[in-house]
Amino acid sequence: MAKAKVTDVTGREREAQIKAHAEELADRAGQMSMATAQAAARLETEVVDLTSPSKPTVLDEVEVIGVDLADDLQVIRVAEDLENVTIGAGNNYSFKAGQKYKVAKHVAVHLQEKGYLYDRL
Repeated sequence: MAKAKVTDVTGREREAQIKAHAEELADRAGQMSMATAQAAARLETEVVDLTSPSKPTVLDEVEVIGVDLADDLQVIRVAEDLENVTIGAGNNYSFKAGQKYKVAKHVAVHLQEKGYLYDRL
């Protein structure tokens, strides 16, 4: 883009606005990349407890992952998004790909049989 002439007030104003907007876009890009990184970190560390489907809660940390937990529970990670999956009578679940979930063992077995779980947690 050619530089505006000294006498071209409108052109100089436009250049100033383009420069300010470019800086603003760069700042927003930095904020978005940080938000994306935080979301990816959350997927790796948070476990959503779906043992009572009416109110899912996020657990901060699980010490042992991939093994049976007390009361016949298991931590899983789904390979793709699943919406309103019915497993058992009246039990509907929705899963987000990559998120860790704590579910009843029969739910984990059912999803594993259908091929919806990652092999790794």
